[in-house]
Amino acid sequence: MFNRCVDTIIRQVGDIGRMVDEFSGFARMPKPAKEQHDLADAIRESVFLISVGQPHIRFTTDLPDGQMIAWFDDRLISQALTNLVKNAAEAIEGVPADQLVDPHVAVSARRCGDDLVVEIVDNGIGLPTTDRHRLLEPYMTTREKGTGLGLAIVRKIVEEHDGRIDLMDAPSVATGGRGAMIRLTLPVGTGRA
Repeated sequence: MFNRCVDTIIRQVGDIGRMVDEFSGFARMPKPAKEQHDLADAIRESVFLISVGQPHIRFTTDLPDGQMIAWFDDRLISQALTNLVKNAAEAIEGVPADQLVDPHVAVSARRCGDDLVVEIVDNGIGLPTTDRHRLLEPYMTTREKGTGLGLAIVRKIVEEHDGRIDLMDAPSVATGGRGAMIRLTLPVGTGRA
């Protein structure tokens, strides 16, 4: 009994520590230091980082030939992209094993006028149909161990870049499939504040 209590306390302290770290990161979010970067590189790095730890999930990227140059803070946008790809992988882990068919995260990007549009699509558990937009608010989560800060941080980063984030169903939901699609729209920018 003593060992179980100690294990529970250690686990709870770890969870609280993680929440404090995430809250601190959210509260101290730095202003973006925008420079010219290749968004395609940031996407490739984020997908690679998460795919290494998730060998049972198929990750694909659909990026234009050549670079996708824009003005953004590489560290912050990479953090946002990594968080979204990680969320997609975790959504797949939420599907019962007997219902999981071809676990897949697809990340695509394209230029649309003066914007760059990134879409992250998974075939995981999907997003709630009601109050979906509230997932972008701090402390709002549907996960048992979630802190509710991940998407709020992504939203803050994207808004600091004059962009937009949209939470949608994966296209396959229309034909009876499952999953979510997160769309980021970021302006190419000019380097001016």
